[in-house]
Amino acid sequence: MRALTVVLLLAVASMLVVGCGPKKEELPPLEPAEGQAGAAAGPVAVPGKAPVAVDTMPPPPVAKPRPLAGDKPAASTAAPADVAGGQSYQVKAGDTLYTLAKRFYGDGKLWTKIADANKDRIKDVSHIPIGTTLTIPPK
Repeated sequence: MRALTVVLLLAVASMLVVGCGPKKEELPPLEPAEGQAGAAAGPVAVPGKAPVAVDTMPPPPVAKPRPLAGDKPAASTAAPADVAGGQSYQVKAGDTLYTLAKRFYGDGKLWTKIADANKDRIKDVSHIPIGTTLTIPPK
């Protein structure tokens, strides 16, 4: 009987805590302007703030990443340059031999092909320093 009383008291207390919590403020739904399906035109109302026209808002600033201490300046790696018998690629953060093999060959299991072609540049196959220029041999 005592256990039942304790359970009931806990249930009531939890209902009071949940029921007395802060209420979420509901915003009215935005309606698209004529001719613009799904896009809001004109001022956008936000409770507690002045309306701002959507088309006059500046784009958000984009921060450029800072190089880490000891990093070499990165050359453009948008398109790997062709080298004799393959391509040249500069290692970026997050690259592994597996991901490079998957990108260039479509099969990550061919990572040893890249490792063999770069024995002079790769000391540890599990860690390739950022900025290292690798030769990607043809498949």
